[in-house]
Formats: sequence, structure tokens, C-alpha cells
Amino acid sequence: MVDIIFLAIAAAFIIARLYSIFGTEAEEKKVHIVVKPLNKEAEKHLEEISEQQLAEELSQMINGGQKTVVGEQMPNPENMSEQDKLLAKIPAFNKQAFINSANKVFEMVVTAFNAGNMESVKELISKKILTAFNQVIDERREANISSEVDFICFDKSEIKDVKLLKNTARIVVEFVSEQVNILRDAKGQVIEGDENFIQKIKDVWTFERSLNANSNKWLLVSTKKNA
Repeated sequence: MVDIIFLAIAAAFIIARLYSIFGTEAEEKKVHIVVKPLNKEAEKHLEEISEQQLAEELSQMINGGQKTVVGEQMPNPENMSEQDKLLAKIPAFNKQAFINSANKVFEMVVTAFNAGNMESVKELISKKILTAFNQVIDERREANISSEVDFICFDKSEIKDVKLLKNTARIVVEFVSEQVNILRDAKGQVIEGDENFIQKIKDVWTFERSLNANSNKWLLVSTKKNA
């Protein structure tokens, strides 16, 4: 019973964190999280910790393992990189939370694209990108080609560039991930890719958001492969 409560709380925290950065309340219903059962060691740990400790551990998990310390001093601007100085100007921005959420959005979009249905992620991407993705999906469908993706892990997720325009913040993120990508014909034969080969793929995605303090929603506005 306790482990079920723990998983429910964890799922709720993750959904809230992701969509506070990349989505809206309407999008929250479209997120599906599959949680593996706890092992015996985790169950024992859960029974021994207090509610306060549980909340702290969930917070660390969502924020990339970093504790929030009351009264903690902000870094000295003189010791900050130019990139971090720009990021500090974005209202309510947390760098680690952004990267964590960007990783989740990357997985969701890649999975939706290969499944041939962008409906579940359309609120996270610009109309231009949605149109481009749907065009490729339609072309594959007409040619009776299906795609499969097995996402293994991220090797790296890194902010490469930050631009603050008049009313817009733009962040460029490089994702280096390991994936197995396959295209099959109408007969199910592999026509591209290898089921036994893990590709290391570099993608460069650009996210934008309004600098209006009342909006913290980021949209994916550009995608490209990086050799």
C-alpha cells in the first residue's frame, strides 16, 4: 500500500514539474508515466523514512538531485558565465529543471513522431514544426512505411546557446542520445536501420518562450540533426 502511495506522489510531482515548464493544465491529461515496481530494498527504505524526508527526496529527484536551501545565496554575477547571466534574466527560470523537462519533451516528441501520431505533443511544439512532422508522417503512411524507435538513454543534454530578444527568450539545446531506429516496408521487412545497432544521435533543438512574467510555457520551434 505504501509503495502505491509513493509512486502516485512521484508521478504527480513529475507531471506537475514537466508541465509547469513546457505545458498547460490541458496538456497534463495527455501524459502517461509507466513506473516500475519497487524492489524490496526500496520498499524497506520507504517504510523507514518520514513524510518530510519523502518530500525532500522527491524534490531532489525532480530537481536533478539538488536540494533547495532556504536562505541560500545566489552566485556572484562576476563568477557567472555569459550564458548563465542571460538565463538569470528569464523570469522563474531554473536551469536544471529546464534540462530535465527538455529531456522528457524530447522523448515524448520522438516517440510520438515514430508512432505516427503527434496529437499528444502538439501543444509542446510550434505549428511550423507540427506541420513538418505531420508531412513526413503522411509521406511514410502513403508509402506504407512504418517506423520504430527504441530510446536507450541520453549521453548528454546541454544548453548551447541563449538569446534574449525583445519579448522572447530562445534556448538552443544539444541532445546526444542512444537510439535504435528502424523503418519497415508494408511486409514488415527492415528497409533502413538495424535492430542490433545502437546509434548515437546528436539533435539540436530550439525552444522559445515569452518573457511575459505571466507565461512560462516553452515551445519547440526548431529541430535539426548535428553531425
